[in-house]
Amino acid sequence: MENIQKQGIPATGKVPQNPLEKIAISLSGGGYRAASFHLGGLAYLNHLRHQEKPLLEHVEMISTVSGGTITGIVYTLMKQNGSSFESCYHFLMGKLESIDLVATGIEKLNPNSELNNKHKAKNLINAFAEQYEEHFTKGATLADLSNMKSHLKSVVFNATEFTNAINFRFRNPDSRLRTGNDAFRIPTAVSKEIKLSDIIASSSCFPGGFEPLLWPNDYVHEDSILLKALKEKNDEKNIQATGIMDGGIYDNQGVESIMMYKNGLERPYFDLIIVSDVASPDMNAYKPFNEQPKKNNWKSLTLNQIVAKAKSFLSQVNRVLLMVFFFSLLIPLIWGYENNIFTGFFLTLPIFSVILFLCKRWLIKESLTRYEKVKQATFSLIDPFYFKKLAKLKIGELSYHRVEPLLVNRGMSLLTLLSVVFLKVIRRLNYKRLYEHPHYDFRRSTSLIRELTEKTWKSRHKNGDYNHEIGNNIKEIVETAAEFGTTLWFTDEEKLEKMLEMLVVTGQLTMCYNIKTYLEDLVAAPEDEQDSNGFQDLPMATQQTLLLTLSNCQQHWEKFKENPYFLSEILQTSKK
Repeated sequence: MENIQKQGIPATGKVPQNPLEKIAISLSGGGYRAASFHLGGLAYLNHLRHQEKPLLEHVEMISTVSGGTITGIVYTLMKQNGSSFESCYHFLMGKLESIDLVATGIEKLNPNSELNNKHKAKNLINAFAEQYEEHFTKGATLADLSNMKSHLKSVVFNATEFTNAINFRFRNPDSRLRTGNDAFRIPTAVSKEIKLSDIIASSSCFPGGFEPLLWPNDYVHEDSILLKALKEKNDEKNIQATGIMDGGIYDNQGVESIMMYKNGLERPYFDLIIVSDVASPDMNAYKPFNEQPKKNNWKSLTLNQIVAKAKSFLSQVNRVLLMVFFFSLLIPLIWGYENNIFTGFFLTLPIFSVILFLCKRWLIKESLTRYEKVKQATFSLIDPFYFKKLAKLKIGELSYHRVEPLLVNRGMSLLTLLSVVFLKVIRRLNYKRLYEHPHYDFRRSTSLIRELTEKTWKSRHKNGDYNHEIGNNIKEIVETAAEFGTTLWFTDEEKLEKMLEMLVVTGQLTMCYNIKTYLEDLVAAPEDEQDSNGFQDLPMATQQTLLLTLSNCQQHWEKFKENPYFLSEILQTSKK
């Protein structure tokens, strides 16, 4: 600690020497909800000025996950190409409102459709990658992010690799760390060939909805000489391709990539880390399935009874087909097999009945054969020990309504574990590292999509007046935005309800509220000088600059309370 103070670096628990000078921001996953909310957060950072320039231009690093990667990559690429923030904003707003990625992506899977990139496997995630390229990145690669020309110095787009179950980071080629991870150190020259559209697909490739992209196979394209060579080399050595999926599996907030940046220093590199997060810390409680069957309901049948009824039904079908066969031959005798349409019809029926009988026999045989193959493959993965234990269970005598909850409850609990519990545990662990480590005191701010809802706000401000501090104008918007699901489209009804605008506005005013709160805590003067956070020790010019920024932020908050759309209206004017 003494060594740190000699370098002019404040002790832990103290205000940084240059607050707001070097900022990092993470953009969480969450589909279009995340992309829209984060765009709003960036819009406010661009609106708030600090040291005579937008606070957004003090952001040196962006770390993104899943839906946040859409906003992160588009913003980074457009700034690299010299576009203004307003241009980025209007471009993304137009794309998010107009593009239904699911509908356009699924169309590419039709038998008569082909992917533009013949090197890719024809599947849904690669179809999405082509949509990202067509609408968002226009063929750009990581090479286009070399020699960063904007305020950004480092960008990290996070994914997860399925060989070592760790983060797989796509970085701008100038950063000191390579794309990949400790197990896969991708040479800079190779990484430059990776398309940004494939990076968006990798980062947002959530389990269940998509299959993994395969590294390096699905990243090869016509202009990728080194990626092609890497794939061919792996094929020759029989090295299996590695699955790459959603960054949210490992870290849905993208916080770790920021905390590890230049972590060899004795202190955090950034003066402020902003976490923009649309994930909720809450979850719906698990509810067991326990439906009570009605009397004489088919669910009250045992498995043996169901099998017996199925066999009886098939026997009845055989009898019907046999009757059709004979009667269709005998009925024409009534008119002596005259050469007319009725004779032809009845003589054709036996042929159809024979065909149906043979098809039924083939279908049953084929189904049983496939069932046995699946059963053997499944049972081969299970230790015989469990079968010995299950042998005492008379499964055939259990009714369907007894078996159903056994299967449904296990399936639903497993799905909840993978899609909710696991992600929230990781979220809490990363937040714990950020919020419980004293080195990050006065160096962190979190913008949560549910933060300004009445329930969340009141739980954190026990004695606060929600109506006075937040107001009804804001409440209606944030409550609606917080309930929007994780999708990659806006329905026609949601477009009519201005859902995109509400998500963006929620991002704007939530970011404003949190920067205001952060600065208020920063400049607070404690009654006891021994408890000073170090603000009074900063140069007077720095203090005055921070107080001016705080004053502007407080004025913006009052404007938001009066008209939550005031910043959106300003940005809309810039479009004209």
